Amino acid sequence: MAQVKKPASPSGLDQENSEFYLFVVSDSTGETAEKVSRAAISQFSIPSVHIKRFLFVDSELKLREIITEAVAKKAMIVFTLVQDGLRNIMIQEASEKRIIAMDIIGPVLNSISRLLNASPERKPGLIHRVNDEYFKRIDALEYAVKHDDGLKVEEVSEADALVLGISRTSKTPLCLFLAQRGFKAANIPIIDRQEINNAVNNIPREKIFGLISDPLRVSALRKERLRRMGLPFSPDYISIEAIKSELDHARNIYGRLGAFVIDITDKSIEEVAADIISHVNNK
Repeated sequence: MAQVKKPASPSGLDQENSEFYLFVVSDSTGETAEKVSRAAISQFSIPSVHIKRFLFVDSELKLREIITEAVAKKAMIVFTLVQDGLRNIMIQEASEKRIIAMDIIGPVLNSISRLLNASPERKPGLIHRVNDEYFKRIDALEYAVKHDDGLKVEEVSEADALVLGISRTSKTPLCLFLAQRGFKAANIPIIDRQEINNAVNNIPREKIFGLISDPLRVSALRKERLRRMGLPFSPDYISIEAIKSELDHARNIYGRLGAFVIDITDKSIEEVAADIISHVNNK
């Protein structure tokens, strides 16, 4: 019986190849194209992947050199070129040379342009332009770090959100995520049988958020933390009864402060942050 040969793709790639070359081409930093490429590649079991970046490409000569190298290595190209001239050259040359070239940003630009009946600026790197929002996020990140885990508690009145919770309720990652959205967030741990700092009493209740979680989940997270640190398991720290006691103590404090209580058991950091942002913005 004759063997049927599988047709080759335009670039000559097939699943039997042990090496895969991918060129990321951009007239800016290439972050968008690279992230999309890596996300896609992660879905395949490829023995050897070579990703080569060509950044700040701004000339026809450079673009043609890249395409020539891609042909030699049978590479796939993923590109973000906002200038029509360079993008058209890439599309035409790739078609003629029979290599795969994926335009990441062009179709989106064209769709938005048609929807708004307006032309894009076509300036590389506009997404990275420094603006007031950028500095706001930087300030918020610095604030979150300086006011983590009860640090500088006397300054927490400046926070957009004050997060309270017992150990292993994701206070720090939550505050850092909020900071990336431009919200100044501080967090203070709730420790069993200990009262919270009086400075918290002066903070408007709409800014205070109390986290709770299922005791089993908290216990599992605490055990994993101790395991990573090489420390012995302490019943006062990991037992379900001890954690229930801590949560009861935390709820009493939340009640006195009028805190907005969020059960994080089945929620991601993003979902909890969305609840907090929505609550802050609606007050």
